[in-house]
Amino acid sequence: MQSVITDLSRYMEFNEAESLAFKSILKLKTVKKNEHILLEGDVCNYGIFIEKGCIRYYYMIEGIESTGNFFFENDWYSDFESFLYGKQSLQNIEALEDCVLYLAYKEDFDKLVSKYPVFNNFLRIMMERTIKGLTGKSMAMTLLPPEDRYLRFIKHCPKVVERVSLKHIASYLGVKPESLSRIRTRLTLNSKS
Repeated sequence: MQSVITDLSRYMEFNEAESLAFKSILKLKTVKKNEHILLEGDVCNYGIFIEKGCIRYYYMIEGIESTGNFFFENDWYSDFESFLYGKQSLQNIEALEDCVLYLAYKEDFDKLVSKYPVFNNFLRIMMERTIKGLTGKSMAMTLLPPEDRYLRFIKHCPKVVERVSLKHIASYLGVKPESLSRIRTRLTLNSKS
């Protein structure tokens, strides 16, 4: 649990009482590989901190998975639209490895913020990081051809390539697994010549 507080302290300052209060709202959850943390149609009424493991969120579009992003140790994630407004989520959140997570439920978080307003900054910071990530991905998907998207992806997210299946990476990049395989083969051949 200390890793949650250590991560939080990278973004904001808080005292010992505030730290203890934040720890008190966290609920430990262990999840097995391929288990879902959230299913489309459910309300995402919690934020997730990843102590150990890897998760992804994805959408089902006409029976095909479209991966939005991957998250690893010391990352936070929530479907903010569902979290903030209590709307049914369009996302699925899946563990890609066995995970140790801490969940902060909205009701508990709202009570925490009312007593310790310093944590309002936390939500703002998390939303800013989410918007930055979405903007970067949107720009890459719109402006770059698949090979350049892959090169950009492995440059900025090397641990994903080491820990996530090519099927999920292809889904993230908006290509079929066979296309990603051809891109990787072409890049390997080009690097040898």
